[in-house]
Amino acid sequence: MGSKHIDCTMYGMSQGYASSARQAYSPLERLAQSYSSGQVAYSMHNSAPYNDGMFIPSPKAFSYSSSAHISAYKFNPSQYQFLTTQAEYHFQPDTFLKPGREGMFVGKAEEIRPYIEQAFELMFQEAFPADIKISVCNGEQFRAIAPHPGTIGLSINRRREGLLSEIFVLNDSLARVMLTIGHELGHVLTETLDHGPDEEAKAYAFSLAWMKVIQEQDIAGLGDSFVTENPAHNGLHDVGFAFVHHLLKQGRKAREIYRGLIERIFSVNQPGENLPLP
Repeated sequence: MGSKHIDCTMYGMSQGYASSARQAYSPLERLAQSYSSGQVAYSMHNSAPYNDGMFIPSPKAFSYSSSAHISAYKFNPSQYQFLTTQAEYHFQPDTFLKPGREGMFVGKAEEIRPYIEQAFELMFQEAFPADIKISVCNGEQFRAIAPHPGTIGLSINRRREGLLSEIFVLNDSLARVMLTIGHELGHVLTETLDHGPDEEAKAYAFSLAWMKVIQEQDIAGLGDSFVTENPAHNGLHDVGFAFVHHLLKQGRKAREIYRGLIERIFSVNQPGENLPLP
């Protein structure tokens, strides 16, 4: 892929939000070169059942970033060989959506910030992590980062390096954007697994738990928008999802599967060695 040039500004074109301010670690972070506008801690009502069996990130306060000017960079793929980038070719939000229930169009990450925070805090009893930045981009900006036409979300996991991780999502309806963000969060909340199908299964397991809390708490009015029990199988030929679906049919919960994949208890390569149900 040749070099690409893109201009973005926080709350301007890429319409992203991030947690605490930090030094830019790579040209991708200069998509939205930012400064801290202060830390704001949010506390939502507790919901203990969503904490069962889930990985809990370190508690951190939440702050917002903006930019005083547009910053440009030249994209050079060779600079990112040490990073783990997940482009979503397999994940299709429509598989889990009821027709006509997609909700409003979302063009800015700030528009859905409260919903993301609420869902995350209900799941983990923690504020949204300070080391993850989310951006919602228009088609032109997103395709400059992820040119494959089937890609709707992109995440860069820098957790292993102790740096800022990023999520980029193509602007779309509220339900599609929320589902895609949930899937990408499943990638970046923990270090990337060595086996690709296990990593994708991890993201699917997390996204199903994410959907469940949104559905049960009617976050953003999307309580009746998702199909989580028997989603359509059009396009769902991904090995990772098939593995998660297999464990769900055995009676396991999405949160348990997510945790088991992180702890290497479950693996797509070794289905016969997975622990039996208690």
